[in-house]
Amino acid sequence: MDSAAYKKNPFLVPENYFLDFSNNLENKITSMDSKKEISLFIKMKPWIYIAASVLLFVGGIQWYISGIVNTGKESVENIEAVEIPDAEAALLYAYLDDHDLMIMDYLVSDNE
Repeated sequence: MDSAAYKKNPFLVPENYFLDFSNNLENKITSMDSKKEISLFIKMKPWIYIAASVLLFVGGIQWYISGIVNTGKESVENIEAVEIPDAEAALLYAYLDDHDLMIMDYLVSDNE
C-alpha cells in the first residue's frame, strides 16, 4: 500500500487481510487461556450487592419506623393530666396547644 493512496483514503485495508483473517482469529482464540478460572468473589459479587441493598433498605425502613414510634412515645410521656370539669371545657382543651394550656391554667388558678 503506497502512502499516496493512504493519504487520499485512510480507511484502506491491507492487501490479503481477509484471506488470512479467519486463521489469525482462530489462532488468537486458541492461544488464549480458555480455562481461565474465575474467582468465587467475582461469581458472587452480584448476589453480595443484592443482599447489601436489601439489608440497607430493610434497615432504613426499621430506622424510620422506630423514629415514628419513639416520637409517639415522647409525646405521650409529655402529656400532663388536666382535670376537666365538664364536656364544654373538654372540647375547649382539645383544641389548645401547650402554650395556650399554660395561659389557661394561669388564668384559672386561684394564685394571684
